[in-house]
Amino acid sequence: MLSLSREMVTAVCQVLGAEPLDGSGGGKLNKLRYPPQPASSAYRPNSPDIARIVLGELQQKQNRALDIATLSNRPEVNVTVDGHAIVTRHLAILAMTGAGKSVTARRVIEQLAQKKYPIVIFDPHGDYTGLADVPALEGRVNRYYAQFPIFEEDSETVAQIVSNLGYELTPTMLTRFADVFQAAKSFYIKDKTDEMNQRINWLSQRINKPDLKKFGVQPNLWLIAQMAEAGEAVLRDSDAEEDKKQLEEWGWNGFTGYSKRDIATLEGIKKRTNAAAAALQRMEHTNQKVARSGAKSLPTDRKELVKYNQISVVSLAGYTEEFQATIYSIIADNIFEARVRDDLKLPALLLLEEAHNFAPGKANTPAQQRAINVTRQIAQEGRKFGVGLILISQRPSRLDETTLAMCNSYIIMRMVNPADQNFVRKVIESLGEEEAKMLPDLEVGEAILSGQLTSFPVLVKIKEPESKGEREEKDAFDYLEEAYAEISKKTPKQTRR
Repeated sequence: MLSLSREMVTAVCQVLGAEPLDGSGGGKLNKLRYPPQPASSAYRPNSPDIARIVLGELQQKQNRALDIATLSNRPEVNVTVDGHAIVTRHLAILAMTGAGKSVTARRVIEQLAQKKYPIVIFDPHGDYTGLADVPALEGRVNRYYAQFPIFEEDSETVAQIVSNLGYELTPTMLTRFADVFQAAKSFYIKDKTDEMNQRINWLSQRINKPDLKKFGVQPNLWLIAQMAEAGEAVLRDSDAEEDKKQLEEWGWNGFTGYSKRDIATLEGIKKRTNAAAAALQRMEHTNQKVARSGAKSLPTDRKELVKYNQISVVSLAGYTEEFQATIYSIIADNIFEARVRDDLKLPALLLLEEAHNFAPGKANTPAQQRAINVTRQIAQEGRKFGVGLILISQRPSRLDETTLAMCNSYIIMRMVNPADQNFVRKVIESLGEEEAKMLPDLEVGEAILSGQLTSFPVLVKIKEPESKGEREEKDAFDYLEEAYAEISKKTPKQTRR
């Protein structure tokens, strides 16, 4: 504040460090153990000096420098950050909705892609499908749609899924569901074509569905419902002793001990599982649509997602939070375990958009608890095994505190929610009180960089990425006119008679 009398002007500054007067320190600031001499002169530094200080030791390590921003009040000064710190010691990008989180993440990803680093993105809304359209990334972005891996779960979890998506299974049905689940799991043979065709032919005849011979079966909820229906049909048939034995041979343990009292139970399992399968199929269709044309089914060998000079975008759109958490935890755990066993030779960076859904502070479902456990393990041990994390969230107060605290680098953008502000101040040790006070007043695209990715906390303006988000917000009135114009093209003109 300037004195109105102009008798005295007081400036307050923070001493970041010291370097040789001739700039020979290479941008590295040494700790200053004593204050400047009283009455010393202070000068406004020129842009090259600021650029050198901001760049710091990265001047000698250009292979790990990522160009992501400019200084907020000196736009001619580029700000580069340490990519090594991001991929090895984890990064959190935190901001309220609309502050520019996804834009920032895409800028970071594009810069890491220039270093050919393997990245796996878990994308709940289609924010990263546009990466495939960036000319510099042509042929290096693989999009995957996620089909829920039913038989990678246990029977109790799948029974809960059926109850959540369809009608709740009764206690009697629950006692038989594990048998039906195991029977369906054993029935499906991926590689033995002749044996599988024989089983499909039998199933097609038993449940009177000729289309099965043409289209086959898949390891999903439909197959569980079909097995329940087959069991029901066999029990209704008084002359089906051989079929009972056949089902036992294929993995339906204890089926010869079933009686006609189990017919209604199996019928109930069939109907409820069919309803759940239809609901899950609708989610999968939405997921494939958002993943866009050209997307591939997730490989069963998750190591295929991690390749040199490749970005893998796993679309989770269309699924409920519980399903998203389950799919993520299975894939992330597979990748981490492959690195621990040294089956996967390349390091990997996992990006979690809406991270508070994958690593919430409190789990409300078993699926969320598994996701928390996997994320926390990677946050704590990932550095030793070459698996890094980028966590992106607009609700940091809902994030698992342990996971967030293990991030050593932060990009913090506009944040007005008091609970989120207080949580960030408590968890992020490198964020000072003065920086925290700035959070509600930051502009869209402005951010505070803090932690090991930069030499000292700095206020920046994030550079625009080349890619566009699939769900990037448009001007509402421009969008209205575009939509109307599109409708008008498809609507035939009416003529008078």
